[in-house]
Formats: sequence, structure tokens, C-alpha cells
Amino acid sequence: FQHYYITNNLRMICVGSPAINMAGIMCRTVNCFIKDMYATPKVYDDIVVAESKISMYKVAPVYDDISLPDKEDGMWVQDLEARQDKCLSELELLQQRLNKIEADCCGVKAVENTSKFDLVVGCSVGSPAVYMTAIMARKVNCLIKVFSHSTNTKEVDSSITNKLLRVNKGETDYCGINLIYKDTSSPYFMACPGRQVAVSGLSNILRFVARERKYSSLYDEQDLLNAALIDEILSVVDSLERVNVSASEIGTILNTLASYLKSSSYLAGDALSIADIALCCHLTAMDSKLIPNSLRTYLSDTVKGNYEMKVLKAFLNWTPAGLVV
Repeated sequence: FQHYYITNNLRMICVGSPAINMAGIMCRTVNCFIKDMYATPKVYDDIVVAESKISMYKVAPVYDDISLPDKEDGMWVQDLEARQDKCLSELELLQQRLNKIEADCCGVKAVENTSKFDLVVGCSVGSPAVYMTAIMARKVNCLIKVFSHSTNTKEVDSSITNKLLRVNKGETDYCGINLIYKDTSSPYFMACPGRQVAVSGLSNILRFVARERKYSSLYDEQDLLNAALIDEILSVVDSLERVNVSASEIGTILNTLASYLKSSSYLAGDALSIADIALCCHLTAMDSKLIPNSLRTYLSDTVKGNYEMKVLKAFLNWTPAGLVV
């Protein structure tokens, strides 16, 4: 599924996909209509013969292996692609200028929430959520208390507990995070003392903290495209939490995540986000033998380059290249 935004229109490309049904629901929700850009009367194996050849879209599956013996209205497929790329580039530049104008005129970033933090996190011993609490405590500047629930059957590493208790010690006097070791397959959090409803998932914990604290630098929902990219990456990171994931599956997932770093320093651009925090916590909890060299370098650079991430140095049982522990 590919999409581009042109003015306020959503363009979707799919064949026989659940996205077709989703498009119908979205049209009813926003009170708009659907226009079929392509009629596809014939499908031969993987080749779709499209009737409409004039469009702002680049649809690789439609153009692949289709030869046009004669020009039609003076348009070649290459001409269409060049035109599309130019239009999309110009639209992107216009959007950037518009964003700057909005920021200069009326775009006031939300002020970070500095009130006292109160969060309960439950997870199993050795969970990536353990290291996430250390990062969040450093970011919020609060202390951590550690408990072991009666359902916990695993041995608690006292050295890790002591390191958690030392985070921000002497810098603040209040406990904002209560970490409870439990027999649970997925970490969860509770944030309302009067309504103890647990919400599961490391990514959901990070989203909640970013929203509640107004950490727009980590997760800015006003930037729709970047927020969508972060959510996409978090869904990939979440797959590492599945029970009984094989080493080969972990390798495939990590290689997928490493692909996001080919054009930027961080997973979702050139700044730290909650997606980076989630992945770094998983890498810290993981057997170092499973981690590709590219992600070792990424972890080292991320820990060295961000104040809240430096707390991970105390928990790494291996030393990434260039990182002095």
C-alpha cells in the first residue's frame, strides 16, 4: 500500500486489499467520495494492465513489464514518472514552507509537563521495560522503587535493582515510577491511582509518557507523517515482544529496523524519538550475539548523544564500539 498526500486528498493504491473496505469507512467518516483512478479489467500473473495512463501517481506494479509501442497523447511512462516526481517534490517544498510559516506565526509548541510523575509499570524480570523505566526516570527526573509481586517466579538481579535505585539519587526526592516484577508476557502500565486499568505494551507506555509529559520532541502528534512513521516502527519493535521468537526471526526483525537507519541517524529522522527508546531498550536486554554490527554502532551513538539515554551505559553487559562504560 502506497500513498501520497496531495492538498487534502488521500491517495491509496491497493488490489484486493482490506484497505478497500477501510477506504469506504473513512469516506463515510469524513463525508467524501471515492474515485477509482484505475480500471483493471485484466490481470496476468503479476502484471496489471491499466486503462488509465494519465495520472499523478507512480504505480510500479502497473508499469512493470508494460510496453507502449506508440505514444498516446505524447506521453511516455518515463515522462509520467518524471512529471510525478517533479510535482511531488514541489508539493513537499510547499508543505515545508507552509509548516515554517505556521510555526513562525502561530505554532507554539506545548510546554512540557513538569508536575510530579506517577506511573506503575509491571513486567517480567529481564524485560526491556526495566531499562525503559530508567530512561523515563532520568528524563522526568524522579526516583524508581522496585517490587517483586507474588506471581514472580524468576530470580531478581540485585545488581540491576541497585542501579535502578541509584538513578537520579541525590538529584530529586520523590518517587515517580513504581516497577513491579510479575509473571506477565507483556509489560503494562497504570497511571490513574483511582482507576487501576492496565494498558499493555512497551510502545503504549512510551506513547502515554510522551503525551502526558508533552514530550513533543520524542513524539509529536501534530506532525502527522512523522508520528505515523514512529507508529510503524514501533509496531515492528513490538514484534520482538512475542513469546518464543526464534533467533532467525529476531535477525529478520532487527535487519528490518536497521533499514530505517540507512538515510538518517535515528529510526524516524534526525532526532531521538520513542521508537529509538523502545529499540535501544530491547537491544540492552538482548543477547549481544544476536545484534547486527550496524545496530551496535547505532546503540553506541544513541547512548552517547542523548542525556536520558546515557543511563543505559550502567546496564549494558557488553560494550558497543566506541562506548566507554
